[in-house]
Amino acid sequence: MENQIRKSLRDKLMAMTAAGAPAGCSRRHFITVAAAIGGSGCLVAAGGGTEWKAAGAVRIPHAVIRMRSPNSALFGITQDDIIEITFAEVLKVHGYCAGGAAFAFRMAHEAFRALYGGRLPVRHAIQVKTSHHCCQAAALAYITGARGEFGAFGQQGDLELLPEEEKKTLFIDKPTGRSVALRMHFNPHDTFEPLFKKTIKDAKFAPEVHRALNEKISEYFTAPAENLFDISIIGKRQRGQSNSG
Repeated sequence: MENQIRKSLRDKLMAMTAAGAPAGCSRRHFITVAAAIGGSGCLVAAGGGTEWKAAGAVRIPHAVIRMRSPNSALFGITQDDIIEITFAEVLKVHGYCAGGAAFAFRMAHEAFRALYGGRLPVRHAIQVKTSHHCCQAAALAYITGARGEFGAFGQQGDLELLPEEEKKTLFIDKPTGRSVALRMHFNPHDTFEPLFKKTIKDAKFAPEVHRALNEKISEYFTAPAENLFDISIIGKRQRGQSNSG
């Protein structure tokens, strides 16, 4: 039964992407369906040929974000309340666009450093408002535990999609209302989406994708933060005000 449900969702997702997300299919709905089948689904297709094999594997760095998850320890899921979110885990949720996943991972890292300093952030205690209506929203949801229209009741509504033209992401500490805004200097998908599309049509372009991913993953993890984002702290919310940035 479960396999039938997953197949139905996957067929629905492929129909959505084949038509370029037709009218009536919002990005929010697309992300929800994609998450339900265990991936973010930037694009759903597979190129033929074997050219990609000769290009070698993309290098996936071992990067870690440490967080606290008190309920995981309370309920016996972990031995203590400190958990580690790795880039490799985020990539599995995010999908094959490792460039976007690296950008989202670095975004969360910089936001946590700005918000918490040397303290560990608490997973499921963070709201995320982002103008990235794509796989990066799924990556940020996985890292923070924020959810949109699905998930544990306490986290539903913690992931909100902002208008794309705002080009920013807000991380809000729920207990204090303190938040940080990151205004992105660019969107990685502007680089990778054209490469993915032409490679899906013709696998001979796979080595070009591999080179671009290796280059950009390294850049997103090692470049000075100011080359990627403008970061600003927003003080504690006042009653009746919202964190619009």
